[in-house]
Amino acid sequence: MNFINSIQGKIIIGFIMAAVVFVSFSNVGNMSHYALAVWLHVAAGVLWIGLLYYFNFVQVPGMGQALTDTDGPGPAAIGKYIAPRALLWFRMAAATTWILGLVLLALQSRGMDGIIGAFTFAQGYQVIGIGAWMGTIMAFNVWFIIWPNQQKILGMKKTTVEEIATAKKNAALASSVNVILSIPMLLTMLAWH
Repeated sequence: MNFINSIQGKIIIGFIMAAVVFVSFSNVGNMSHYALAVWLHVAAGVLWIGLLYYFNFVQVPGMGQALTDTDGPGPAAIGKYIAPRALLWFRMAAATTWILGLVLLALQSRGMDGIIGAFTFAQGYQVIGIGAWMGTIMAFNVWFIIWPNQQKILGMKKTTVEEIATAKKNAALASSVNVILSIPMLLTMLAWH
C-alpha cells in the first residue's frame, strides 16, 4: 500500500495503465504514436498550468494571509517545504511541455518545417504559432524570471531585503503574465488539434 501512496508509485502505475491502454487500442480510432505525443504534451501541460494556477490562486494569497496572522503558524512551512518542491515540478513540467510541443510540431510536418512554420507564422501554422510563442514566453518566464527570483524570495540564495522586495515584484509580474497567456495559449493548442 505504501507504493501506491508514494509519488513514484502513482506515476509508475498511471504510466503502466496508460501503456496497457495504448498497446491494447493501438491503431484503433486516433490511438497512434502522434496521439501518444499529444497526450504526453497535454499531461505535462496540465501539471504546469495546474501548478501555475496553484501558485497564483492558492499559495501566494495563502502566504500573504500567513504573514499577517500573528497567532497562526506563519509562512515558514510553505516557504521551506512546499514551495521548493512545487517549483521543481513546475520547472520540469514547463520544460517537458515546451519540448514536447516542439516534438509535436516536428511530427506534424515531418521535421523542422513544422517548428519553423509555427514560429514564423507560415500558412497553416498561424494559430499554433501564436500558441508556440506564448508557450515559449511562458517557459522563459518560468526558468529565467520566476525561478531565479523565487530562489531569492525563499532564501535559497543570499540576498538583501531590497533584492527580495524586487524579486517578489518581478516573480509576481512574470507569474501574472503566465496566467494571462495560459488562457489563449490553451485555446490555440486545442484549436490546432
